[in-house]
Amino acid sequence: MESYKLQVNDCQLKIYSVKPEISETAILFLHGGPGSGAKAIMELSAFQTLSQEFHCIYFDQRGSGLSEYDLRNGLSIETITNDVLQIVASIKERWGIQNLFLWGGSFGGCLASLCLERFAEQFCGVILSSPAITFYREEALEFYNLMKKPYTHRFNDSVIKTFKTLDDATPEEFFSIPQVRQFVYSDLNPSQSLRHICAMSSWFYQHSFENMIKNIETPTLIMQGKDDRICQYQYIDNQIIKYNNPNIEYYLYDQCGHEVFIDKESEFIYNMEQFIRRVISC
Repeated sequence: MESYKLQVNDCQLKIYSVKPEISETAILFLHGGPGSGAKAIMELSAFQTLSQEFHCIYFDQRGSGLSEYDLRNGLSIETITNDVLQIVASIKERWGIQNLFLWGGSFGGCLASLCLERFAEQFCGVILSSPAITFYREEALEFYNLMKKPYTHRFNDSVIKTFKTLDDATPEEFFSIPQVRQFVYSDLNPSQSLRHICAMSSWFYQHSFENMIKNIETPTLIMQGKDDRICQYQYIDNQIIKYNNPNIEYYLYDQCGHEVFIDKESEFIYNMEQFIRRVISC
């Protein structure tokens, strides 16, 4: 494995490369969490198998792993998508990559979708695995309410008391409460994911991917589990049925939760390999 750091504005992004001896095709992987770091996926069996055929590139998103960043400064859409764009330019120059694919899982699927909206031309194809995306504000609020219970378990008593008095607060209002922010960014909070969500709270539950499925022109593979309790399959399934976009290849797996690459490892690997080969051969 090779690694290096890339300076992007006020953050040094840690990049990891795992590749076979010969491969003109690379996959840039965007990890989830948010905030889990690249090693949370790169050490898993499915990704190690893919690295035997494809050049697999990972990076710790800012504020994750070895990419140190003060999350209290916030994480805007422009910041996190520019990080990806700068990495794309760097790895293409460094390794002379001919065919580059983008993969995103869970929050990484959200980030990949944001990139797809902004600079899809950089990629031969995009792969989304259980993407944490919603298409309407109502869905975003439903997603937030689903996550509220795990949030409150992490707060201290004073924050919980404040939380209960603001039960109807929007996520934007909730994460702007000084007591909440103080706790989230303190050492008392064990959740890196919660820190990242707070840093993105000005847009995370506001951004709508309403027209994304309809407008996708880049070859895209989407894999989703029916038993996913984090990213409900109905959100994306309804959009796929509604628009029937020929540029999208979609798999909805029975008896599969959020981590398709674990619950349906063989299918995950096979469908990725076949998708990439088809796109390259066209």
